[in-house]
Amino acid sequence: MPAPLNHPPYPGCETGGRPTKYTQEFIEEEADAFLAWMNKPGSIYFKRFAVDRGYHPNRLAEFAEQNEKFSCAYERAKAWQEMRLVEGGLLNEFSGSFTKFVMGNVCGWTDRVETKVSGDAVNPLTFLLQQVDGKTKDLVNEK
Repeated sequence: MPAPLNHPPYPGCETGGRPTKYTQEFIEEEADAFLAWMNKPGSIYFKRFAVDRGYHPNRLAEFAEQNEKFSCAYERAKAWQEMRLVEGGLLNEFSGSFTKFVMGNVCGWTDRVETKVSGDAVNPLTFLLQQVDGKTKDLVNEK
């Protein structure tokens, strides 16, 4: 609901819409709490932080878009989580198969080998003919 006629906009509604629930001060406090949470033993999966704090884990990315301090904390948390998972997997703290699963789905790791194939899949001789084009006469007419 907009402010009454000739009344200044309500705080947080200057550009229209409903007031923002999460202020910049709140988000910066969450950044500090996020960094402190990473230092607690047993902290691994940072979505747990959001749930424990009472909001949806998607808010972490939203906070990172809205605030530079939180953005730095969020990027650090991603790198920290990846490092923690790798080290935990290497030291057999975690199940190797589950660590691989998490690294593939959360961190974007893959275990497939990608090879470059050049040429035409329909006509594979095209590639060879292009390689020797104009050079075959030198083989026959070699002087």
